[in-house]
Amino acid sequence: MKKLICIVAVMLFLSSASYAYAGTIGDEPGTPGKWFRGEEPVQKDRSKPPLVFVHGINSSSSTWFDRNDMAKQAVLNGYESAFIDLHPDQNMKKNGKLLAEKLKEIYDFFGRKLIVIGHSKGGVDTQSALVYYNAHPFVDKVITLGSPHYGTPLADLAYSKGGSWLAQILGQKSEALYSLQTGLMTAFRSETDQLEKFPNKYVTYSGSEWGTFGGVLYLGGMYLKSFGANDGAVTVSSTRLSYANNILTGKWDHFSIKNGTSMFPVIQNQLLASLANADTEEEPEHEPESTEMNTDVYVIGGESEKDKKEAFYVEEGTNGISIQWLNEDEDAKPEIVAPNGDVLTKLSTTEASFPYEGAYSHQVQINKPVPGKWTIRSNSGKKAPYLLLVSYDSPLNEEIKVAAAKSGDASTHSSSLIKRLSKRVETVYFKDAKKDHPFKTLSSSTSQMKKEGAYSVTVHYTGLTTSGTSAFNRTVIRTLYVDQHGTIHGDIPY
Repeated sequence: MKKLICIVAVMLFLSSASYAYAGTIGDEPGTPGKWFRGEEPVQKDRSKPPLVFVHGINSSSSTWFDRNDMAKQAVLNGYESAFIDLHPDQNMKKNGKLLAEKLKEIYDFFGRKLIVIGHSKGGVDTQSALVYYNAHPFVDKVITLGSPHYGTPLADLAYSKGGSWLAQILGQKSEALYSLQTGLMTAFRSETDQLEKFPNKYVTYSGSEWGTFGGVLYLGGMYLKSFGANDGAVTVSSTRLSYANNILTGKWDHFSIKNGTSMFPVIQNQLLASLANADTEEEPEHEPESTEMNTDVYVIGGESEKDKKEAFYVEEGTNGISIQWLNEDEDAKPEIVAPNGDVLTKLSTTEASFPYEGAYSHQVQINKPVPGKWTIRSNSGKKAPYLLLVSYDSPLNEEIKVAAAKSGDASTHSSSLIKRLSKRVETVYFKDAKKDHPFKTLSSSTSQMKKEGAYSVTVHYTGLTTSGTSAFNRTVIRTLYVDQHGTIHGDIPY
């Protein structure tokens, strides 16, 4: 009887255990430095390389099997696999060092070279492991899925003067997010690409979908769209390396690009292709990260008083606007007042995504908005950080970009649609990833950028259209990085 009970207990234990933990090595998912072996395929084929899956920022190894069948797809297709947990909030150098140590362990365990599949920042962490911590001998190939090899302007937004308050209170500021600012990643690329001895090992995939209004990636997609095609978190151009086999841009968003059902069949050819004979499904040319100004948004934020009110302008000829008010309060009921006195109260509320996880976005789209001064009232009833993003579909977007590029001083009359254009530049120096207060605002001159570190630059554009009756406003945000030699990395937005 005791033997029967014991057998039943073992059977119950085995049946309740998730397949992903078969052969577990280490702790539960989420413990940095721990890795575990995936379920063994029924027909083990040693000609197939073991697959190592690396997660991205603010994530863990569970991303591959929690509501995702990527781990199962590896098993069904006869691949042995391993899943590793890195620090979700650390930069690529710290994670690269840790990953390199573990790739050696995994290589020794399987006894043959690995293929590493990295999602998002996991792809950057992987290259760091290979280049800076000598993991190349253990890895046959690296496949990156939506990886921000050149950073993301969303990280710039989170460290800008306007966007910083909300990111700070949400606890989103970290070494990981800090490192993904475009200026810092430009510096990382300039160093890393020179040191990379095996550039043909890299294969990249990117997504160009970010959903529709109200979706969780809508905030990121709207902000990034003027930088080019994007997946709601990373632009397509940022996912590509000049020396990599840039295989395919597909209709994936930043989440679906790591899902097994949709992605495993796509990467199958690359898993077995030799480095010399890798098939290319699409033109592999690298598209450099856009250096143009994204003059289709207005951004403002801060630490608000109760019932905060902000104003913004809509010029004549605007086809549509998208308004997003972000704060911590899901039940906030912002009110938008149009120039003609109409009050809009029916905003859609969704959970915000990267880089504002934990916040809520109260949003609305308005077609053919009335020109003039608009206001939004928070009605929060308490002091709370906020962020306002207004995206414009307007013929003026391109005109502002052209006029701003031509004007070396504060104003210009060179555009057929613009009577006056003025700019105000705020430059904030950051000592490190989390300590950014009090803000130190410098002049607009790059000659002030002498200390090594990151500089968040916000350019506020205001002006009048040629009719003389319609005002407009836009905001351009970039992060620059000054290295130890005094070299400025990144796109100077003025």
